[in-house]
Amino acid sequence: MELAAPGIAALEAATASQRVREIIGKARAGGRTVLVVTDVEALLPAVSPPPLATVVLEALHVAVATPGLALVATTSAPESVDPRLRAPDLVDRELGLPLPDLRTRAELLRRLLATVPLADDVDLKAVAERAPGFVAADLVAVRREAAVQAALRHAGDGEPRITQEDLLDAVGSVRPISMSSSDTLQTGGITLDQVGDMVEVKQALTESVLWPLQYPDSFARLGVAAPRGVLVYGPPGCGKTFLLRALAGTGQLNVFAVKGAELLDKYVGESERAVRELFHKAADAAPALVFLDEVDALAPRRGQSSDSGVADRVVAALLTELDGAEPRRDVIVVGATNRPELIDPALLRPGRLERLVYVPPPDAAARSEILRAAGRHTPLAPDVDLDALGAELDGYSAADCAAVLREAALTAMRESLDAAEVAAAHIAAARAAVPPSLDPVQLAALQAYADRRPS
Repeated sequence: MELAAPGIAALEAATASQRVREIIGKARAGGRTVLVVTDVEALLPAVSPPPLATVVLEALHVAVATPGLALVATTSAPESVDPRLRAPDLVDRELGLPLPDLRTRAELLRRLLATVPLADDVDLKAVAERAPGFVAADLVAVRREAAVQAALRHAGDGEPRITQEDLLDAVGSVRPISMSSSDTLQTGGITLDQVGDMVEVKQALTESVLWPLQYPDSFARLGVAAPRGVLVYGPPGCGKTFLLRALAGTGQLNVFAVKGAELLDKYVGESERAVRELFHKAADAAPALVFLDEVDALAPRRGQSSDSGVADRVVAALLTELDGAEPRRDVIVVGATNRPELIDPALLRPGRLERLVYVPPPDAAARSEILRAAGRHTPLAPDVDLDALGAELDGYSAADCAAVLREAALTAMRESLDAAEVAAAHIAAARAAVPPSLDPVQLAALQAYADRRPS
C-alpha cells in the first residue's frame, strides 16, 4: 500500500492527518502488508518540520509495531529527511541506489530496446558511454526520442528502424534527471580538436582531467593516486571557460558550474550545505567535472574577509570535499581565475587543486588559429590574410580576436545588408573599433606567478 507524501503534504493539516491515519489503518487491517511512503521528505522535512510531522511519526510508530506490516520510505534527498525517522524502532536500515554505471546503462538499453526494430549498426555500449548520469527514466526518454526521429525519417517503405545516429541524437537532446539543476554547463558539442593552438595546455588538461577518469587502471597499476583537481589561470578573455567546455565535450562528462561567489549565503550553515549538495550531485552524476569559475571570489585567503566568516567556512567546506574522509570517485574539480594570488593557499596544495595550468595570452600563430576557428562560418574575401592579421593583433586576447571578426561582419552589413563576404577594409575598420583588452601589468603579474609556480 502506498502513502504518497507530496499529495498529503499539500492538504490542510487536519485533512492531512486524517488521511494519514486512514491509509495506515487500512494497511494495519490488511494482514501481511508493505506500506511504502514515497518522497517522505515532503511530510517529514529536516528543516523546520511542521506540526503534522509529529502526527505522521506517531502513526508510523503504530504501523511498525503492527505484526505483519513492513514500512519502506523512499526519498531522492536523504539529507532533507527529519532525523527522527531514522530512529532504531522506526526506520533502522538504509539502502542507497547509485546511478547506473556503464555496464548497467548498456544492459538497461538492451532490455528497453529488446522489442524495438534496430538497425544493424547499433552499438548500445557506445550509446551508454555517451550517457553518463542517465537513470532508467532518462533512457526511456532516449528510446522515445530515437523512435520519434526514426518515424519522422521513415518514408513509408517497410518498418522504421532506429539507427545509431538516432540514439546518439536522442542522448544529446535528453537532459538527465541528475543534471536537472540550474548550475549545469552545456558544452554545445565542442571538443578539444576545435580549440586552436594551445597544444601544451590541452595536453596538461587531458592528463589531469581525462586520464584519471578514462584510465583508472593505469594509475592503480603504477600505485599512484590520480589528481583530484586542477587550477586553470590566465588573463581574462584567453579561453579558460571555452577550454573547460571543450574538455567536458571531449570526455563526455557532466559539468556542474559555479560562478564566482554563488555559493555564499549570509545565513549560517547555508553556504556549507550548498557546497555539500554540489559535490553530492556531482558524485551522483559521475563521471563529472565541478567547474569553479572565478574561484578567487569563492575561496579567498582565510582571515582577510569581513563577511562574518562566510567565505572562511566555504573554503573549509571545499577543502573537506576535495580531500576529506570520503573522497569523491570519478569527480574532478577544476577552478578558473585570473587572480591566482588571491586564492587560499591550502586549496592549492597536493590532493586538492594540485595541478596548475597557465593559459597564456595567444601569440601570433595562436591568434591566426583562433581567427580561423572563429571565422570558419564567415565568408572572407580573397584579400583577407588571417596569418598577417594574427601577427598584427599583438596584445589581443582570444575573445578580442573573435570580436574583431564579428565587428568586421557588422561593418560589412552596415554597408549593405546583402553583403556576401567580409573584406580586408571591413577588418581594418573593425580593428580600429575593437582595441586590445589585455593589461600589460596584469600579464606581467600572471607571468611572474607562472614562473614562481610552474605547472
